[in-house]
Amino acid sequence: IASILSLGAAAHAADDMCFEKAQNQSQLTACAADALKRQDQELNRLYQQMQDRLKGNADTRRLLTDSQRKWIAFRNAECAFTTVRTAGGSINAMNTNNCLAELTRNRVTELQNHLACGKGADEQTAQECALPR
Repeated sequence: IASILSLGAAAHAADDMCFEKAQNQSQLTACAADALKRQDQELNRLYQQMQDRLKGNADTRRLLTDSQRKWIAFRNAECAFTTVRTAGGSINAMNTNNCLAELTRNRVTELQNHLACGKGADEQTAQECALPR
């Protein structure tokens, strides 16, 4: 888990460096888009690991798929709402991508927690996890 957290911190630091070096709105928007892309890649990697752990458990896989689709709809709607005041402005794309990246970063943490659930725990505690060990 420590290595996972350090990877997240490194990506966040890379995002910070990009924003610090940006000279104009276009570059800031590109930084935000890159940050979102990295978070989406990590999200997709973890989601695939969860799908793989659920092979042979079609019902739970369907629940995971439904949960993820609904989370994506929530994320997109939340960021549209959050950035409504900048809609049509040059800063809107950056604000939207920053919002999407932050919510995706939070979801990455949730999926990491699901994947780690029950490791090193007794059988009863492991039974409380959505994913098998």
